[in-house]
Amino acid sequence: MSNNPIKLNNMQELAAYQRYLREHPKLRHLFFELTDQCNLHCLHCGSSCESANSTFLPCAEIEKVLSEVSAAYTPGEIMVCLTGGEPLLHPDLYRVIHTARFLGFPVGITTNGTLIDDAAAGKLAAAGLSTISVSIDGVGAVHDRLRQTAGSFDAAMRGVHALRRYGIEAQAMTVVHKGNLDHLNTLYDFLRADGFYSWRLTNVDPIGRASQSSGLLLDADGLKRLLDLIRQYRFDPENEMEVTYGCAHFLNLDYENEVRDFYFQCGAGTLVGSVMANGNIGACLDIERRPELVQGNIYRDSFTDVWKNRFRFFREDRTGKSEVCRECEHRTICMGDSAHTWDYDRQEPLYCVAKMLERST
Repeated sequence: MSNNPIKLNNMQELAAYQRYLREHPKLRHLFFELTDQCNLHCLHCGSSCESANSTFLPCAEIEKVLSEVSAAYTPGEIMVCLTGGEPLLHPDLYRVIHTARFLGFPVGITTNGTLIDDAAAGKLAAAGLSTISVSIDGVGAVHDRLRQTAGSFDAAMRGVHALRRYGIEAQAMTVVHKGNLDHLNTLYDFLRADGFYSWRLTNVDPIGRASQSSGLLLDADGLKRLLDLIRQYRFDPENEMEVTYGCAHFLNLDYENEVRDFYFQCGAGTLVGSVMANGNIGACLDIERRPELVQGNIYRDSFTDVWKNRFRFFREDRTGKSEVCRECEHRTICMGDSAHTWDYDRQEPLYCVAKMLERST
């Protein structure tokens, strides 16, 4: 354990709050997986989306959930996050954004950016979109290789520039893997020169399609290199662009609150709820789609009722079931790391970043 008493105390207080949330959950992020269809076939896709898929969440069902949640809670305190698949493929995307904004929710979308032209950018602006994250995983061919689509980088950048013409600034979002780790400095320079206000990086996790591509995963030294680079970029006196590590994973107390402006806390089922493209209700959308992890379905259940009265699976201490975690010194603050990288068969983390960092040279 780090000898930083301030950080340790802060994380212990956050852990106490997380235990409180198990009994008093506060919905702060509501995700809608608009579709499982995507126009790309990315190697790292956590949900294995592709063009052959054809499930779309009906607009009327989304609006029903939004109306119900807005009546039960304070909409301004809940970020509505629209994702997929590729959300731009949903025929009623702009209507969904407009409805959510009319009800008082802030709305963000995550996209590969390739389908955004001036017409789409104008509609997103008119609908009242609050934030947008566009995947940029390298410059040129480095990005295209992960996306398995030639020209996808250029298309994404055309989308970013179209958004700017309508007053929407996009955050760049990068999934770091063995194939682009050595190119991050080039991407850093590119994003700064292009005028991005924010860059969010995370490592590829062994979920979805990425679980079939073991050559993508960073090893211990790769993870340390990534975190050291993020810290270097964040404290670069010449840099005005926000640089941050993603929300996933307890790192260790050397990196916590250094590579992002907050300490790790997995909010799956306590702060985060979601509706999948088939109507299933769950926690984080990256979590494995197992029957016992599905909490209901909006076609037959009230979302707010499910949020208030179910999710017990996510509101318990899963580390107590784990031989790996039970004796770990980080257990009381890590709490089993991210729910989306938990092995629900073996009851242990699939990808324990803190332990990996301990093994790095």
